Amino acid sequence: DHRHLNYEVPELAGQIPTCENVARVIWTLLEPRITQGKLHRVRLYESPNLFADCYRAGANGAGK
Repeated sequence: DHRHLNYEVPELAGQIPTCENVARVIWTLLEPRITQGKLHRVRLYESPNLFADCYRAGANGAGK
């Protein structure tokens, strides 16, 4: 909590650590580790009513 993710997480270097960017990084780190099935969505909540979704390219017309 209250850490500088853009300084401490190499994948976020040079990016503003928005909920969308963090969800994208989580997708990038998680997807290659899934050996059975496919990752469909990463949902990251910032608050109970505010979240970012990251979908597989082509799923529901959305991209990563």
